[in-house]
Amino acid sequence: MLAIGLVLIIAVSIQNADDRSVASDAANVSDMNSDRKAGTGKANGGDADGSGKQHDAGGPKSVEAGGSPTEIVSEDGVVYRSDIAAATAKVYEAVVSVVQPSDERYADWDDVYALGSGIIFRIVDDHALVVTNHHVVAASPELVIVLSNGEKKEAELVGSDAISDLAVLKIDAEGITKVAKFGRSSDLQIGEKAIAIGNPLGLGYAHTITQGIVSSTQRRIPVSLSGTGSLDWEMEVIQTDAAINSGNSGGALINIYGEVIGINTMKIAWFGVEGLGFAIPIDLAVPVVEELIERGYVRRPYIGIGAVNLGDYNGEEELNLPDEVTGGAVVVTVDGPAKDAGLREYDVIVKLDDKPVKNMIDVRKYLYTEKKIGDPIKVTVYRKGRERTYRFELGEMPR
Repeated sequence: MLAIGLVLIIAVSIQNADDRSVASDAANVSDMNSDRKAGTGKANGGDADGSGKQHDAGGPKSVEAGGSPTEIVSEDGVVYRSDIAAATAKVYEAVVSVVQPSDERYADWDDVYALGSGIIFRIVDDHALVVTNHHVVAASPELVIVLSNGEKKEAELVGSDAISDLAVLKIDAEGITKVAKFGRSSDLQIGEKAIAIGNPLGLGYAHTITQGIVSSTQRRIPVSLSGTGSLDWEMEVIQTDAAINSGNSGGALINIYGEVIGINTMKIAWFGVEGLGFAIPIDLAVPVVEELIERGYVRRPYIGIGAVNLGDYNGEEELNLPDEVTGGAVVVTVDGPAKDAGLREYDVIVKLDDKPVKNMIDVRKYLYTEKKIGDPIKVTVYRKGRERTYRFELGEMPR
């Protein structure tokens, strides 16, 4: 479970739980962005029947229909009475519920609790791809996708990544005619409208739509990947006050043009606190999603340690650190490259390549953003009060 400073919780109940064939036909997201810039109308979403029909990426058009200047007419002639309604219609059918299988003879599906939500974003041959959160799919070994019309389809896991909290599922594409279009979260402005679509609580509340604004385009939220409560990673997220409730995780955060600009992932649930919801920016999500489609996992460099923040260490082993050492990461398990190089339990890592690290967030951030598999690294530690330095090559994170 992602544990977040104060009482930040994931927007669904969490229980700690390759398909390479889709890669050849997968649409290139960079082409999508280039096409949008060029105004061609081609994208990673829209109508899924191959007709090429797309909604206008420039946004809904207001017309004076029935005497009202606020009515909006879509390309297929449907009249909407607000920009929110017009935007929602573009992705409504592409948002799905992710649930555990239930016995059809006894289950009242309206009462079935959703593990989370998902977004149909691509159709390849006879199957459709759904993006959701890792913590949603980790909650059950078997998953069922429930479409907007109530139809249920068995889901197969294509790939999942705990660090980005993203996962991709595959379902039968029969009967699916709409897929969501990805926008660009880098285009977001603070104060612009944001619309959250998802399936909070039971399926009886499926496709709940909430409206808010973008409060921050790059909020950094510390989380605990280890589940120990020790904050060891930092997620970059979009902050919005659009209501995000239990079961919304994996659902769509869209802009006023009906484009997905974020994947809802968590909220702050603390007494007296409202309107603090967070979504993974789509620009950060897309490269991860493409790698999950290609190989089923994300390749990352591996140092070979399990560690806790120095401030969270409460072990019996005396560390005997100099007074000037106030931050670092205490090694509690060691294997792989670190073990081969000579690192031991209770070593306190204080520098990576001469760059000071105060905690595991710094360690992970440096490894995952500055280094690659096979890169050399210099690790400076304190052991029983003495400073030591080790040099070795980073391995690949085990699956």
